[in-house]
Amino acid sequence: MSGMKVIKPTTITAAMLTSSTVAEPAAGEVAWNAATAYAAGAVVIRTSTHMKYERAIAGATATAPESDPTNWLPAGPTNRWAMFDRKIGTDTTAATTITVVLRPGGISGLGMLELVGRQADITLKDAPGGTTVYSRTVNLDGTIITSVYDWFFLDFEQLSDFVLTDLPQHYASCELTVTVTSTTPVSVGVLQVGQVMTAGRAAMGATAGIIDYSKKEKDRFGNFDVIEGAFSKRCNLQVLTPAADFNKIFRAFAALRAIPCIYIGVDQVGFEPLIIYGFYKDFSMVVAYPLYHLCNLEIEGLSQ
Repeated sequence: MSGMKVIKPTTITAAMLTSSTVAEPAAGEVAWNAATAYAAGAVVIRTSTHMKYERAIAGATATAPESDPTNWLPAGPTNRWAMFDRKIGTDTTAATTITVVLRPGGISGLGMLELVGRQADITLKDAPGGTTVYSRTVNLDGTIITSVYDWFFLDFEQLSDFVLTDLPQHYASCELTVTVTSTTPVSVGVLQVGQVMTAGRAAMGATAGIIDYSKKEKDRFGNFDVIEGAFSKRCNLQVLTPAADFNKIFRAFAALRAIPCIYIGVDQVGFEPLIIYGFYKDFSMVVAYPLYHLCNLEIEGLSQ
């Protein structure tokens, strides 16, 4: 297998988001007004926190929702910021196109997850309005064609996750433009940029699966009552790491223990189940050979 990599995240701040074609408030979102009396269950947004809030008790209060937990409950990110909230299950949506322009500092990796669309275009300039130093177009049709019959008759299969790990990281003042397009509604669940760490070479025998949180119960007749719930990806990897990097890799993974990252078991089309956004549950290093060690990783994705 190929090299195992991790994209360590850069937190996107309001100052980094230069522009977005998704408005805030977006269609259907309502900005909070101190003078308005809200019914219980009403949802408003705050552009200062980029969050939605649900009214718990009917009435009007002069205190902003983010400072009034008695009357207002957090209800997730605004549509514009859902793609940056570092969570699975919240997405930014638009009619046919989403374009964002970022100034994230030096980055070498980009990951996009939970995508709905036909094409993604990524452009990196050396400075705002400067010279393009990196450009990539990603076809989001994940259909695998193996015959003429497949070409004509297979349905479109959405490529929902992809990663890029070759961005030129030495442009500290770079400007990144990302566009997702389609002729139908588009959505982006996660857009994460950051620094790429290469841990080593993934050995054969990696496993991928899911943890299902659906509820399945039998009644007294033996019939199942199924309530569909969320699920999360999981993956077990064994990575061959250089012995000289033992201390560096150990410290690097220890520092990531509470940070959601994009773990890339195999950076290759067709192996998307080995791209997981989440945490490692277990990490250990086996001093096995004179020149190489074995790094064992059990990775669990965020629920979706």
